[in-house]
Amino acid sequence: MEKIPVLSAGFGEGHNAAARAVVAALNRHPSGSVQGDFHDLFLEAYGPEKAKSQRDRYIHLANNYPRVWGGLYHALDKIPLVSWTVPLVRPVVQAWGEMLAQTQPKVIVTAYPLYNYFLPKNWKLSDPERPRVITVVTDSMTVNRAWHRAYSDWYVTPNEATAAIMRRQGVPEEKILPYGFPVSDRLRARSQVTATERPRVLLMLNPGRRDAVEWAQTLSGLEIDLTITVGKDADFKLAVEQATAGRAVVLGWTDKIPELMLSSHVVVSKAGGATTHECVAAGVPMIITQVIPGQEAGNARLIVDHGAGAYGLTPTQARDVLQQAFAQQGQVWSQWKAAITDLGDADGADRIADLVVRELATKLATAAA
Repeated sequence: MEKIPVLSAGFGEGHNAAARAVVAALNRHPSGSVQGDFHDLFLEAYGPEKAKSQRDRYIHLANNYPRVWGGLYHALDKIPLVSWTVPLVRPVVQAWGEMLAQTQPKVIVTAYPLYNYFLPKNWKLSDPERPRVITVVTDSMTVNRAWHRAYSDWYVTPNEATAAIMRRQGVPEEKILPYGFPVSDRLRARSQVTATERPRVLLMLNPGRRDAVEWAQTLSGLEIDLTITVGKDADFKLAVEQATAGRAVVLGWTDKIPELMLSSHVVVSKAGGATTHECVAAGVPMIITQVIPGQEAGNARLIVDHGAGAYGLTPTQARDVLQQAFAQQGQVWSQWKAAITDLGDADGADRIADLVVRELATKLATAAA
């Protein structure tokens, strides 16, 4: 059995979610020939405490200084800054080398673009010993060129709209595979809720938002069945419970997000990579509460431009949008539901696993020849 490194980093929810879904798909592949091996090389290089500090600084910048983050994101798109930063992350490069020595992989899957820039340190592209590289792009529609300035044999995109943008950016068409964003296979059942049922809404709150409790209080006043997820912060959970006064089910950390999505008519959340594409896979419309400039702008456009949901950037706006969606026997919601059903499915991770197995077979056959 071949061990396949699947590389990620904790800078944004999408990278880790995609990588873990690919690992799960590899481990359940019917060929039985591959084993997924998850690596966060920043975590391995710096240890849990420093890696968490790096991640927290990234999240703080993106959430609290969105214009600064948007400017940096734009600069990364226009200027080859990523390649210039490689010398600044020598411990990560060292962890990369240790991973290669340990696994000696024939195929590598990466869900974080920085790692692709390390490849020339180990092989020439023409080297027959070089592993095949599959890059899983976790952004929709707004695709930073940092994803494809470094080499990859394949670029897997979340959808055809993203593939079209990458073609326009100059990526060879034959390298782009619009296989879909890799998500949990628990979403494969897709949402079967109907407009005739009492509306069920899943509100995913970020405790870092100053108005988070106001969101809970405002939406809990609607005639809906409201479930709110709040993460691990016990004090925040208590504040939300007090604000909703029994009018909502309030959950702390939970591993039941796929099931909660599937049973909901609408998910109300920021336009994070994992959440947005999980909604697409589950066939559940979104109301978008926050858009961080850069990659999240593309995620939001995927939903809104395709008529699969709407913006609700304040508690009052989200409340009004929900009321409109479920008015007149859910006419607007039904349109959203039909639109998001056509945007994708939950099979992206399995398609990537099939690609890995094909690439592995090619490598093995070449080596035997």
